[in-house]
Amino acid sequence: MRLTRLRAAIVAIALVASLPGVAAAEQPSETVYLSLGTSLAAGSQIDAEGSTTASSDWSYPDQLYQRIKGRLSPSLVHEKLGCAGETTDTIRGGLTPTGRGSNCSYESGSQLAEALGIIEQGNVVLITIDLGANDILDTQLACGGVPACIAPQIPTIAGKVGAVVGELREAGYGGPILAMNYYNPQVAAAIGFFAGMPGPLSPSLALAVGSDQLLQAFNAALGFFYLQEEAEVVDVYAAFNSGDFGDDRPLNGVPDNVDVVCALSYMCPSDPEVKANIHLNRKGYKVIAKTFLEAVVGLEPAA
Repeated sequence: MRLTRLRAAIVAIALVASLPGVAAAEQPSETVYLSLGTSLAAGSQIDAEGSTTASSDWSYPDQLYQRIKGRLSPSLVHEKLGCAGETTDTIRGGLTPTGRGSNCSYESGSQLAEALGIIEQGNVVLITIDLGANDILDTQLACGGVPACIAPQIPTIAGKVGAVVGELREAGYGGPILAMNYYNPQVAAAIGFFAGMPGPLSPSLALAVGSDQLLQAFNAALGFFYLQEEAEVVDVYAAFNSGDFGDDRPLNGVPDNVDVVCALSYMCPSDPEVKANIHLNRKGYKVIAKTFLEAVVGLEPAA
C-alpha cells in the first residue's frame, strides 16, 4: 500500500507529536484543511432580488469539509479564506489595474499572507484553491469583450495564479493542492442571458461558442502552471459539461451545457427584472464539492 501526500502529511504530523521531548505546546492539536480562492470558495449566493451575498456555508469548501473531516482525520478543521472578487493581485494585498483592493480583511494583511502563516504552523494536510476568474472578467471589461484583446492576457493571468501556488510550496507545504479549473456561465448567451443584464435578450450562439474557446484556453494555461507546482487540477469544466453544445440531454432545443448552467447557477433567472448572475446555487456548489471529493478519494492509498 502506497501512502500519498495526503496520508503522508497526516502521518508525519502524528509522528512529530508523539516524539519524546517535543513540548506539549509545540504539538499540533489538529490538522488543517486550508481553502483559498474567490467568491466560489467563499460561497457567494444570490437573494430573490438578484443581489449577491459575499459568502455562505454552501461554498464548495464547506461542503467538501463536511464530507472529508471524518475520512481524513478526526481532528481536521477547516480554515476558510476565500474572498468574493479576489484576483491574483488582491490576494497578495495589491490592487487591480483599476485600483480596487481586496473585498476582505485579514489579520496578516492579505489572503495569501494569512495562508502562509497557517502553513508555517506545520499542520496543513490539504489545500484547495480557485483563482484567476476575476482577472479574466476584469480583462473582458477592459477589452470590451474583444477576443483578440483578451486572448494574449491569458498566459500572464494563469502564470500569476501559478506563482501564488508556488508561494504555498515555497513556504514548505509539500502536501496535496487541489486546484480548480472553471465552468462557463457565459454559454447562457446562446439563449439570451448575459451576466449583469436582465433577460432573456437576443440569443447569441456565436458569443457562447467564443467564450468557450477562450475559457478552454484559460483552463489549459491554468493546468500547465498548476502542473509546474505539483497541484492537481479538479476538472469542474467537465463536471458542468461546459463544452457540449449538443442537444440530447434533454432534447429541448437548448444546448446541453446551457441546460446545466441554468440548473446550477443564477444565469437564467425566471424573473425578467432580475439580472443574470454567474454565481452558483446550492446545487452548483454541491457539484463542485463532489468533484473535489472525487479528487480527494483519488489521493488516498490504493490497495
